[in-house]
Formats: sequence, structure tokens, C-alpha cells
Amino acid sequence: MSESTADPRRLRVRAGLAFVQVLRPALYALLAASALFTFWAGGDIAGHGLPRWTQVVAPTLFAIFLVVFAVYRFALVRARKRPAATALFQVGLGALIWVLLLPSTRLKIAPAGPADDVEALLSSPDARVRALAAEVAGYRAGGSRYAAELIDRLDDADPRVRERAHASLLRLAGTDAGESAEAWRALAKQRGWLQ
Repeated sequence: MSESTADPRRLRVRAGLAFVQVLRPALYALLAASALFTFWAGGDIAGHGLPRWTQVVAPTLFAIFLVVFAVYRFALVRARKRPAATALFQVGLGALIWVLLLPSTRLKIAPAGPADDVEALLSSPDARVRALAAEVAGYRAGGSRYAAELIDRLDDADPRVRERAHASLLRLAGTDAGESAEAWRALAKQRGWLQ
């Protein structure tokens, strides 16, 4: 049977599959980019906080991937190259993963309460406790999350607290913005530590 006498529906499906095959590298690229932003968002990299918009990039890229993937899988089903149940399961699983990537879902899954007590200890009425908490904050992974409290401690009544808060900020930033809390706030905003 020649191409000209073949069923027009089969020709359309074959042409659709050829188009979707071209999209396969784009699918892999979208999936890899989504995974990269999933692991990257919400944390510090090399002591630098990431902007909030990075939390939205992973679900957006994965949603684009899921739409293209669904078109591809249903084209294979239409061409009778994949069972419909398998395609529905794969697309449904992808939708579940997408929901788990949403920032609002991450907040619901996150453990309740603070992961550590450093933030609370930075506000302790005992100056020795505040000084120790300021020092510990500078050594913690992701210590930039304490930037606002450490900057507030630069104006503390106790000189030990001020000294240790300054040393921790210096350790986190890798540069000295001086003794002024305002200079540190400007630097923290520039680094994305404060909003």
C-alpha cells in the first residue's frame, strides 16, 4: 500500500509522532532543569541566599515538562504503541510530583516548629546566651537565615554580643560592612538575605 492510498488518520498520527520525537531532547532538558531548581531553591549556595522566585521555577518547568510529556504519551497511545493505562499512570504520577514541588506544599510538609533554637536564643534576656547564639549562628549551614537577628544584635547593650554578632556576619558574608547595622542591612538585602 502506498503513502498516497494509506489511511489519512494513520498519516496524521505518524506525522504527530515524528513531531513529538523532535521534542524528546526538550523533555529531558526541562526535566533536568526542574530537578536542578528543585535541589537549588530554598537554600544557600556558597553562603549566598537565593531569591524567592527560585522556589517557583521548579514547579513551572516541571508543569511545562508534564504538558509536553502528556502530549507525547497520548500520541503514543493514539498510535497504539503504548497502553492507555500506562500513559494515564505516568501522567498522573507526574501530576502528583508537580503538586509536591509547589512551594505551598513544601511548607505543609516541612517539620513543625523551628529546626533549631538559635533564633530564639538570640533574643534571650541573658547576654551570655545571646553572645553564644550569635557565635553559633555564624557556624551553622545556611547561617544567612539568621542575618536579620544578627544585624539586630549589632545594637545590643552587651559588647560581647555585638562583637560575636559582627564576627558571625563577617564569617557569613566573607566581607566586612563595618560596625553599622544599616550597612549590614544594605549588604544583606543585596545578597538576598533580607527582603
